[in-house]
Amino acid sequence: MSDTGPGPDHTPHHDRDIVVKGPLAVQRGDHNVQNNYFTLAFPDPVELGAQRLGHVVLAQWRGEAALRGLLGPDPIPVRWRATSDAELADHAERTGRPGEASTADLGSFADAFSHPQRRRLVVLGGPGSGKSSLAVLLVIKLLQRMDVGDPVPVLLPLASWRPAEEHLSGWLERQLLREYPFLKRGTVRELLARHRVLPVLDGLDELPAAERPNALQELNTALAAGIPLILTCRTEDYRTAVDSASVLREAAVVEADPLTAEQAAEYLLRSATPQQQERWRPLADALRKDPTCPAAEVLKVPLMLWLCRTAYAHPRPGERPEELPEELLPEELLPEDLADRILFPTTAVVERHLLDSLVPSVYPARPLPPPQPGRRTSREAPWEGRRADQQRVSHWLGFLARHLERRGTPDLAWWELGTAVSLWPRMAVTGLVCAVCVGLVVGLVDGVQAALAYPGPEPGLWPRLVHGILVAAVDALINAVPAAMAFALAHGIGFAFKGGALEPSHVRIRLGRGARRPGARSGTEILARAGLGFAGGLAGGLGIGLLQGIVRKLLSGDPYALRVGLVDAVIYGGMFAVVGGLVGAAMAWCEALEPIETAPGPGELLTRNRKAVLLQWLLFAPLFGAGVAVAGWPAVELLDGYLWGIRLGWTIPDGLRFGLLTAFGAGLGTVLSLTAWGQWAVFARFWLPLTGLLPRTAMAFLDDAHRRGVLRKAGAVYQFRHTRLQQHFARPAVRLPRGEKPSRR
Repeated sequence: MSDTGPGPDHTPHHDRDIVVKGPLAVQRGDHNVQNNYFTLAFPDPVELGAQRLGHVVLAQWRGEAALRGLLGPDPIPVRWRATSDAELADHAERTGRPGEASTADLGSFADAFSHPQRRRLVVLGGPGSGKSSLAVLLVIKLLQRMDVGDPVPVLLPLASWRPAEEHLSGWLERQLLREYPFLKRGTVRELLARHRVLPVLDGLDELPAAERPNALQELNTALAAGIPLILTCRTEDYRTAVDSASVLREAAVVEADPLTAEQAAEYLLRSATPQQQERWRPLADALRKDPTCPAAEVLKVPLMLWLCRTAYAHPRPGERPEELPEELLPEELLPEDLADRILFPTTAVVERHLLDSLVPSVYPARPLPPPQPGRRTSREAPWEGRRADQQRVSHWLGFLARHLERRGTPDLAWWELGTAVSLWPRMAVTGLVCAVCVGLVVGLVDGVQAALAYPGPEPGLWPRLVHGILVAAVDALINAVPAAMAFALAHGIGFAFKGGALEPSHVRIRLGRGARRPGARSGTEILARAGLGFAGGLAGGLGIGLLQGIVRKLLSGDPYALRVGLVDAVIYGGMFAVVGGLVGAAMAWCEALEPIETAPGPGELLTRNRKAVLLQWLLFAPLFGAGVAVAGWPAVELLDGYLWGIRLGWTIPDGLRFGLLTAFGAGLGTVLSLTAWGQWAVFARFWLPLTGLLPRTAMAFLDDAHRRGVLRKAGAVYQFRHTRLQQHFARPAVRLPRGEKPSRR
């Protein structure tokens, strides 16, 4: 194809022009002698998103695997093979045989998994068997083999999914946007719609027990045939879930083979440098010679074998001390001493000794890594990195473990942390914090009002300021002392009435049409809440009035102070009772029940409860305050302005002041003393960090401990990864038995 002229202006073209028409481009040569045709390839934005997501995920889990010690030249040789329990897997013709693989060589697993008919895998094992480690290494291996058009393996903790509330695709979309904020919502939806994401779901056992069968059913329903998936779970929990639901269809199921003493010995020698092999050889020889010794039994667990290798990785300079210390630490022993039946007579003693090195192993004192591009960074910067004071971490974990031991439960619920303090001290702390809050609110309002209405003879700002400060101090004290007593008693009565810690609110506020959605309160429940509001308002009003009269009597010696307090008690009690009943009914009408078990996780439940409590306070505390402000005038008129010889008065400024203080002062005190989030704020955020029992960012610490494998999630609560771990942290430092000097082999 050629043109007959140089162009519309008949000017010759000395440069080569490129004319683009859609995907077709035409290049014209000099003087139109030659034309070249070629097609432009516009990159697919979804493919670009998948490739970038793959790079970010690979960098993420490479870094995580390095921190966990999984990328060394000699990983622990845990072997994985198809389960022998036919009740846990689908028909063999649908899944094929996954073959065998080792964490030291996952190539065969990756090959089998990439087969079109073998793109689902369930990884089972006991605590500490290496399920999560296998998932991490398999993600890395699949990403290294990823080609154009392949799905991106993304490892996500399953603990926050609630299948009864959220479709799997919606949950995956939310998690991807949360963890990888560079992705756009449209790109994520396209990736999921085109099956370009391979979900690697870690921890089916971390869902509430009642949710696990629902999760399996939803996975089978939501994922069409052939869509890839990897799922990890503890064996017994998966068996229980399968009994109530169904196996994961088209999924091969593999389990970990227990390590043998020979494999443990070979790993210890192979993972040591040539210069250190002789240091490990006596222990390896002892394991081979006596495979039934306590050390051999313990080191068959991959977690314990890793702890042994980490704890004894670096020899201590100098000779071993002749006299053994009362408490033996890893750096004070040689590896061979683990096989000494005198020092370590039982498996429990060996386990406790190795668990002493858990915190230094998972909380290494290393410099903070830089933030990873493309990933969400935590607001709690100290816990985003891998640097922490190991002694304090052990102290905090010990406090949590002893708290659980005293309560006789493995469930670490954030709303129960305050119960680590006994009832009377807890009432005192609650009353003190509430008194400070009420005193600040009252002092600020009355101080500003007094300064603005200064009646003194001396003009100027300074006299007004001094007068306002004095009035603020006196009124704050008069109101703070009764508030301390009232809210301390309210917390104690609420605890006794409940029979335990105040639980998170089981409700959400539903306004408008939402108030009649499923779960909304019935008429009987609304009347019951109105009665509770009436009784609470009556008791609160009577108590505050009487306490204020007593405090005035003690501070001023006024002979009429007690009578005035009694009159105030009657007035306040009546107003608070009527308004409290109405507001209680309004609150119940706007509430809808929501069980705690539906919360995606502890942190999400805390956020949800905080929002619910603050919304209730902001909505109904002003309503209560306005009702009290308005109710004062008819109460005074009904009593003809006198009661027991005391003249009554209720002006508009009095009503506004009293309503404002009631709404914000009393409302804040109620939130802090009678709600689960308020008790969390008082104790987990203030008192326990102040006394050194927890860090200031307690929830961030718990979440970080979960990511490091110390804790696990079980619905809305945390648990220690294993009962032995909880028991280990709950007891003081273990003194090893002392006998004759151990032999040197």
